[in-house]
Amino acid sequence: MKLNLHSKEPDIPVPLYAILVAYNNLLENSPSYQALNKHKDIQLIVCDNSTNGVDIRSNVVEDGNIYISMHGNRGLSKAYNRALDQIQVEDPTLEGYVMLFDDDTKISNQYFEEVKKAIHKKEADIYLPLVTDGHPEQGYLSPSILREPYVHRTKTPWLLKEQEICGINSGMLISLSLFKEYRYNEELFLDHVDHDFIRSMRKQKAIIKILNAELNQDLSSFQTDGTKAISRYDILKRDLNVFYKEGWKNRLYYYYVLFRRKGSIFMQTKDWRIWLH
Repeated sequence: MKLNLHSKEPDIPVPLYAILVAYNNLLENSPSYQALNKHKDIQLIVCDNSTNGVDIRSNVVEDGNIYISMHGNRGLSKAYNRALDQIQVEDPTLEGYVMLFDDDTKISNQYFEEVKKAIHKKEADIYLPLVTDGHPEQGYLSPSILREPYVHRTKTPWLLKEQEICGINSGMLISLSLFKEYRYNEELFLDHVDHDFIRSMRKQKAIIKILNAELNQDLSSFQTDGTKAISRYDILKRDLNVFYKEGWKNRLYYYYVLFRRKGSIFMQTKDWRIWLH
């Protein structure tokens, strides 16, 4: 399915895809799926990382979308790469655009309007919407600052310099041409997949702009179950070890982030086992 956005060549449709990674969530409980499914001019690809045995394939296919089973939770990077491979089969030229979404992102109508404007103008390779998570006192979740070695929130993302701008996956609009020579780093399972992508694209001089639309990301950051919190911490630790693997500043910052996260988990769960990880 193609989206004709009446660009400089109005008779040539612009392919627009959306990749949604589902994880143990029914589609009727997924605000991002419900919003995307209403836009039949967008080819929606659902990569299913679920482990709970719930079958969402039939619903995805009946809705006219593409379903890809990852046969368990293979992580974000592998899911994205599998979907990108599918897109390249359908469109070997990779001349369109792709949006990335988690299954719990609330998408506004303004977002879709701004996506159409962005594709029409073609001023950037990557567009980042404004993403909130219910903590305005901490700043926007995205766009954020990636100033080596740290990633940090900001309350004024529109003032960021292009060489320090970063952002999260969900809502990101990307020119497919960037994926002619690139795939996501599969050493990263979940955390910093997005930051690693942006860091790589900045090195390639990709143009990044902010999309004038706001999304809400539902993050359940407060976890009182020590076992679950520790399991989540172990994933973070492995991914950060990859992201911060080069250079002494990165390595120092890696240990600093882990220590700070351990302290936060201990304050929430009172589970002393976190200090053994």
